[in-house]
Amino acid sequence: MGESRTEDRSPSPSQCLQWFSLRMHNSARPVTTGHQEFIDFLRALQQYLRSDEDGREEVTLHLLLNLSSQCGVCFPCTPSSSSSSSSLPPQLSAASINSVHTVRDDAALEIQEVWDDVRLQLRCHLLDRLSSRSPEHPGAGQTFILSIPERVHCLQQLFFLYPESEALTHYQGLRSQSVQVILHSAMSSCPGAETGFDRLALGFRSVIPALTQALTEELQVLSRVTEPHTVLGFLNAAYFSTVARELVSRLERECEMARRDNTTLSSKMKKYSTQSCATVGELLFYSVFLI
Repeated sequence: MGESRTEDRSPSPSQCLQWFSLRMHNSARPVTTGHQEFIDFLRALQQYLRSDEDGREEVTLHLLLNLSSQCGVCFPCTPSSSSSSSSLPPQLSAASINSVHTVRDDAALEIQEVWDDVRLQLRCHLLDRLSSRSPEHPGAGQTFILSIPERVHCLQQLFFLYPESEALTHYQGLRSQSVQVILHSAMSSCPGAETGFDRLALGFRSVIPALTQALTEELQVLSRVTEPHTVLGFLNAAYFSTVARELVSRLERECEMARRDNTTLSSKMKKYSTQSCATVGELLFYSVFLI
């Protein structure tokens, strides 16, 4: 990468940070980073993330955040290609002291493709951390391994990699799955003696404490990273709508089972009534005959 490259192999993340830092401190005028230098840097990160080195995702995130905060480099925070229909990504920009110059559309597309792969691997790592729960607390009462400040930090890192709306969409899907796990666990742990609508009511009543705790923690996390109206929309989509859909689904299932049971019972009652009428008729016949 630039002057720091003394070999043909891609520079390490530490070398990249040193290179950007030297450029920033040794020049009083804005510096321009060429397309090839920048793509080499991203490919080095890409290969590093594909390695087996422990903690590679955290090292990469730390490096990218340092480049942004200390060296003034701004990485593209555009929607991922899977969630955006835009044909060309915007140019790579930087802070007033340090900038990555505008490149041709084909070069920008190449950079965006590698960058998308890098942040996808980082996103998977962050979502895995955000979804981790303690194995010591299985079921509806399971607790998060990460503390609230740690969850806030993970979301801030997601916001660094993606636009807020896309990052929250990924996080929302994660939380919706978590709510479903809590509900299913509560339903499966209901006493075996309870059946039908009684079992359903008991299950939803038992899940209230766990959902209340989850909502309280979520409010503390989201209120530190986004606006109130966004928090309300998130909670509605991830929690309340998920609970409502699950309740409707289970109610429909119970109604269908009750309808089948009533149909079966009605059929049995009709058959029993026919048999009873025939029996009574025979008894009356014999009674009249004997008289």
